[in-house]
Amino acid sequence: MKRWSRPFPIVLVPVFEGCPSEDSLALAGLLDTTVRLLGLVQVAEGMPLSGGSAAARELRKVLRKYTAQHRLGENFQVSVSFNAWQDLRQHIRATRPDLVIFDWNAIQNCQAGGRGDALANIGANLAVVRGPIGEKVARSLVPLRGGPHAQLALRLALALPTHQISAVHLRSPRETPTETPAPFRGLARILPSLPEVRYEMRPSEDPLAEIRSLAKEADLLIIGTPARAMGTGQQAEPAAGGLLETSPCPVIMVKSERAEPHTFTGAEAERSGSEAISILVDKWFAENTYHASEFDNLAELVKLKRAQNLTISLALPALNEEETVGTVISTVQKALVEKYPLLDEIVLIDSNSTDRTREIGRELGVPVYIHQELLPQYGARAGKGEALWKSLYVTRGDIVVWIDSDIVNIHPRFVYGVLGPLLHDPRVQFVKGFYQRPLRAGRKVTAAGGGRVTELTARPLFNLFYPELSGVIQPLSGEYGGRRSALEQLTFYSGYGVETGLLIDAYEKFGLRAIAQVDLLERIHHNQSLQALSKMSFVIIQTMLSKLEKRFQRPLLEEVNKSMKLIEYQNGAYYLNVQELAELERTPMIELPEYCQRFARTERADGGRA
Repeated sequence: MKRWSRPFPIVLVPVFEGCPSEDSLALAGLLDTTVRLLGLVQVAEGMPLSGGSAAARELRKVLRKYTAQHRLGENFQVSVSFNAWQDLRQHIRATRPDLVIFDWNAIQNCQAGGRGDALANIGANLAVVRGPIGEKVARSLVPLRGGPHAQLALRLALALPTHQISAVHLRSPRETPTETPAPFRGLARILPSLPEVRYEMRPSEDPLAEIRSLAKEADLLIIGTPARAMGTGQQAEPAAGGLLETSPCPVIMVKSERAEPHTFTGAEAERSGSEAISILVDKWFAENTYHASEFDNLAELVKLKRAQNLTISLALPALNEEETVGTVISTVQKALVEKYPLLDEIVLIDSNSTDRTREIGRELGVPVYIHQELLPQYGARAGKGEALWKSLYVTRGDIVVWIDSDIVNIHPRFVYGVLGPLLHDPRVQFVKGFYQRPLRAGRKVTAAGGGRVTELTARPLFNLFYPELSGVIQPLSGEYGGRRSALEQLTFYSGYGVETGLLIDAYEKFGLRAIAQVDLLERIHHNQSLQALSKMSFVIIQTMLSKLEKRFQRPLLEEVNKSMKLIEYQNGAYYLNVQELAELERTPMIELPEYCQRFARTERADGGRA
């Protein structure tokens, strides 16, 4: 499986001449990362640097042994200088590693490494290891008090191979239990969304004694602390630094390259919260981002479908797509119905086209519906979202996938790519596709110029109001799907806001872990005018505000503000063209009696339907 994001893409392990580094290398070997070793030889002042050549040769032998032992690959270099620490800092500034791992024994025992002030000013995220760390960690303990160092500790714990993480927030008995301390608010928001983490808050008069007691049950203690607690000498904090020597289990003490603020108020509090959320988003992105090529063994997908006793529907929304709809249907039919029976039905949901779209669909043997004529008792609305909502009523599959019918470069991957995560992972409820979208202007093509509304409207809004969803690459893509049991519980907006609304609803009802995204490579379709994109943005903003109104339980937008004044230019003059662009929503399909009767849904004890 392709890994899209790693918490620490580049890790640097300094190895000082004559100093043991097995513990730091053992940690590096556990991480899914590129590990670089920097051998450091220090020559005494007044001696020529060439005098360090013999030591450099010996150190290279040691580094080769280390890389072979920990399966790191021969990615190392040796540096000879008069000041090893200064040389290390320069190397860090030049290469910008994501994490620098030191061995506690090396710091304690080597003349070159025994300087706490050097550690405090290293200029990178820092981890000091006192091992030995085994090849497998079953349970780690991560005490959390908040702030950048605690966030780095949690990020490192999550980067280790799958294991149980016990996160504990030790608070003073004098703190109000119901009030979350400012440094901890960001972490408090994300911890419930991390299933690997068992989190508890407990009062403690002596946090360090409590940590030592809890560490007896752990294989590894990971704790954030200022760098001065890592060194030796007068700058060390005996209590915190003492954990490195007195913990009953191996310890990793970490320090973020970002300084701990004096107070967690105002901008610092906001920044701490946003950085904590990035831990959750980064982890989701790494684990829940797929590539269509992972699922191109269609025979295997058919086996998975049959083993799970699932049926799959493809619904194609369309409006005047006679140029492309036939190729879309026939391509999918040949690959995913006739050659590999992955799809159980293909349905065309037409929005009352005035061209041959419906005729082409019927000629190719697929059921064709005009969505304005479905469920007439609920009225007929224009819009793609209305077509998608009503497609749930006329399809039968346990999984429903939608792709647009205007795809010029149609390929079966647009369907099986979306299906792949749903068939491979039962926890996934909703899958979004993403792709490169070339922008055509006359004969000129910009490879990644499409998706203008996504980048200028949708993604900025998600980053502002739903940052947990900020890792979704193309929230507005038209290729997506999910399990019927989930989709029937979601609210559908009738127009261009449908994708925004479904994504937010899926997150709020099922959590971030239930959402996945898949790279469908490139999608070519007809680009819209700037004015059309402006109207699309207007409707998407309405949808976002509607969701925020429900979150905060207060109105944010008046009805009068749902008309858009478009600026037109004709015959050398400007004028206003007022259009009503109110984005309406449809209740979840599960709440319709007709749907429940059709699919034999029954009332649940909690008042909902199952």
